[in-house]
Amino acid sequence: MELAAEVTALLALTAIRNQDKIGLVLFSDKIVKYIPPRKGRDSVMRLVREVLAAEDEAKGGTDVEGVLKFLNGVQKRRAVVFLVSDFITGSRGASAADGLARLLRATARHHDMICVPVSDPAESTLPDVGLVELEDSETGELMLVDTSSVKVRKAFAAKAESDREELTKFFRKTGIDTLDIATDKPYIDGVRALFKRRARKR
Repeated sequence: MELAAEVTALLALTAIRNQDKIGLVLFSDKIVKYIPPRKGRDSVMRLVREVLAAEDEAKGGTDVEGVLKFLNGVQKRRAVVFLVSDFITGSRGASAADGLARLLRATARHHDMICVPVSDPAESTLPDVGLVELEDSETGELMLVDTSSVKVRKAFAAKAESDREELTKFFRKTGIDTLDIATDKPYIDGVRALFKRRARKR
């Protein structure tokens, strides 16, 4: 959440130089806060403060479809949209993924959209610390896991790798531009590369 807030704040600050209007939709499994697009330094700085203070508010699951439907309802004029999320939506099956892909493409037809998947490599491995109780951040389900088991740790790592591969395939399928952000790597170079890539396309 902290990294996502930093990246969002950085993108917001670029609006000051370009004198663009900028708005914000904070979401988890529901819409947490909506700030309509406005221009000016004061508006941008307010947005940055809201983003950096949002960690305690934006808890729960990740309803990407819900926020896209909300955005399409409130933002009628074409806009540049950065969708910043971990894109962990739970095990909802292929049909749900197809539905999300269709909604992303539909949104991208109306807006200039960039998806920003945020990942934490530390969440891809289990440390050997014996029995631990883990909570599914999407469903709230609690489970007891024996992290001293090599088999369990390997299965956890394999599942994390599979999820990463599925997310990569998912974005290829949508054909939407992406900016991949990871907690163990600097993100500034990635942001610069994105803007250069988009400038070449224009």
